Amino acid sequence: MTGPSSNAMSSADAAHKYVHTRGIRLHVLVQGPPDAPLVLLIHGFGGGHFDWRELMPELCGTTDAGNPSPPVRVAAVDLRGYGRSDKTPRGYDLTTAASDMCGTIRALGHTDALVVGHGEGGLIAWTMAAHEPRRVRGIVTLSSAHPLVLARSVLLHPVSQWPRVRASLYAQLPRLPERALRRNGSEAVAQSFRQQVAPGFRDTATCREHEELRREAMQIDKVAHLSCEYRRWTLRSRLRPEGGDFNRTFPARTEAPAVCVDGSMDPAYSPRIARRSATRGADDSSAELLYGVGHFPHIEDAPSVAAIIRDAEPLS
Repeated sequence: MTGPSSNAMSSADAAHKYVHTRGIRLHVLVQGPPDAPLVLLIHGFGGGHFDWRELMPELCGTTDAGNPSPPVRVAAVDLRGYGRSDKTPRGYDLTTAASDMCGTIRALGHTDALVVGHGEGGLIAWTMAAHEPRRVRGIVTLSSAHPLVLARSVLLHPVSQWPRVRASLYAQLPRLPERALRRNGSEAVAQSFRQQVAPGFRDTATCREHEELRREAMQIDKVAHLSCEYRRWTLRSRLRPEGGDFNRTFPARTEAPAVCVDGSMDPAYSPRIARRSATRGADDSSAELLYGVGHFPHIEDAPSVAAIIRDAEPLS
């Protein structure tokens, strides 16, 4: 996979690292001084560390006023089963993913982090805050939701949440989803990305670059299958006792404050889900809406997302 590794960051101090946690090896792209507060970036379905190539320089660069940003260490991870990280046969549930990420924080030499998650990465961020609150100073979710709020909404309002329901249902089929994800150089992956961003973003060079990056990422051996395993667990756990056990691990509200960020042009955006998700965070949690932005705010409008992250926790 040449694209993400060769073009992932323009900053000279960005470095590719491998960390070991829970008996596996995970790949992380790290930028910033080791002694600065950590911001952990977790991608969603079909993504990778390259998803954050626009956001990382924004967080480590200068403020809108032209002043240097407070020092921060930013780490963009490849989840288990993705990119350069290990491809294990099991471990694609939210509990394991959250443990992987908490282990990554420790392996990078930090005791906690501000956790930013997109899509499925947001579900992982909420799970981290519930299961290991000492590791999470705060969370920022992008086009995501609290896992229990999302499950309830899908159950009670399946029509309004059809984009999410359809993807999870399709993933339950054996072998067919994987073949579709890899067919014609992962053309379906590129088309899905284009359909979910705002129309005005589709003709930009950045959009075309990320289409290619996602194509390449899905062509890596086993990624198509293992990315579907995350979605398979999300639905199947609802039909098994482990789903109820998982639900009971969540407190009514997390100790960490949360900022739930959505794009107004995201096909799956729901004001109700965003508001209810924010109420599951600590005091001062909020929902933020970026107008003219689709499902990938961190790619489509990195400066605004960076500003929200800086406001969520002064990085000093």
